[in-house]
Amino acid sequence: MLEMNSRKETLPLKIRVYAPGFCDYTFIDDDGYMTLAVGDTLNDVLKKLKVPLVYRRVLFTAVNYQREGLSYRLKDGDTISILGPLGGG
Repeated sequence: MLEMNSRKETLPLKIRVYAPGFCDYTFIDDDGYMTLAVGDTLNDVLKKLKVPLVYRRVLFTAVNYQREGLSYRLKDGDTISILGPLGGG
């Protein structure tokens, strides 16, 4: 049983991503999913989306509709929502 669990943990993660238009969508498939390695964090997703470092701290990032920090380790099936600061007037 232990052998089966360790094998499962090495499988890639499939994460649903809702990203703003300024992101690079290269790593997001046509269905809105990104494949990641086990142990990847929210910050790793932002890197793949080519979000500039200066913007990473001002974006609202949520995992499964709950705000999470950039060091949050993702799990298979998570949903990531990324919202940029809104302008108004």
